[in-house]
Amino acid sequence: MLLTKFKNRFGPDIIFTHWMLYFKSLRSFLYKKLGRYGMNLDIRPYVTIVGTNNVEIGDNITIRPYTSIYADNDEGKKVIIGNDVLIGPNVYMTVSNHNYQNKNIPIKSQGYTFKDIIICDGAWIGYGAIILPGVIIGKHAVVAAGSVVTKNVPDYTVVGGVPAKVIKKI
Repeated sequence: MLLTKFKNRFGPDIIFTHWMLYFKSLRSFLYKKLGRYGMNLDIRPYVTIVGTNNVEIGDNITIRPYTSIYADNDEGKKVIIGNDVLIGPNVYMTVSNHNYQNKNIPIKSQGYTFKDIIICDGAWIGYGAIILPGVIIGKHAVVAAGSVVTKNVPDYTVVGGVPAKVIKKI
């Protein structure tokens, strides 16, 4: 029962998965939980991934410490990370959001909406950025540190702020 509960996740709250991230030779056992992963994947200690089967990661990716990816859902919504993406530490991504249509019902009782997150090839996600459901980060786009991305980011664009807005074109 306990192993089933943690089958689709890994991170520092699950001791046997967390210490495996310290040893490159053991990381491949965790990577097999992912929906898909490419060559040269490096997930650092203190990364949390929930809904591993709904996470697809391309080639040449390093996911820095304290990053959290939440893709746990029964609708098949995914976090898809392309090739050669830079992900800074402490980044947060989630495919789910609470519904809130009726003010007479507690938000926690109104269910969730799920949408994919796609990060295209060559993008750079800065320290502490938050990527919300339904967002597509374009090819070679840059998300500045501390940004909250609520809308799609065009290719070759730098965005920053809360909520993230276009700062410049590359």
